[in-house]
Amino acid sequence: MNFKKLLLLIAVILPLCAFTAHKYYFSVTQADYDAKSQSLKIVTRVFYDDLQKVFQERYDKSIRVDASYDQQKLDGYIKRYFEQKFIVTVNGEERSIHYLGHKDEVDYVVCFIEVENIKNLKTVSIENTLLMDLFPDQKNVVHLHAGTTKKSFLLTRENDKAVLKLSE
Repeated sequence: MNFKKLLLLIAVILPLCAFTAHKYYFSVTQADYDAKSQSLKIVTRVFYDDLQKVFQERYDKSIRVDASYDQQKLDGYIKRYFEQKFIVTVNGEERSIHYLGHKDEVDYVVCFIEVENIKNLKTVSIENTLLMDLFPDQKNVVHLHAGTTKKSFLLTRENDKAVLKLSE
């Protein structure tokens, strides 16, 4: 192979390698207030490989975030992690989240959470620091919906809280 062909090959392959090595870190959360059941229903989607990496760093190197791993144990890790990194405040009071379970999708894990017994909702705040301790570029998108009020937030390490105030 002559030098010009080698140089051309490197010029073409190197940018492709750099592009494929780049990874975006994000999660998406949808939180909907259900006035009938007086609860905040929350669905969070997190890439399974990112969640697995953070679990292996924090808890146990053998954790697998897939169907081959003990699902009851995996739910325990997800619940524990969410309780530490996902804080919901309603009308100025921090509330317990109830982890309901998860399901696997192609590239991500869908986690189901609920906050119950919410009467007379005026404000809801979600502090979402999922994966931010391991991935500095992590972005967490939060969509909040209550009644006719809808708002979306892009949360980062520097700004990790979404607040929705309902009009009275």
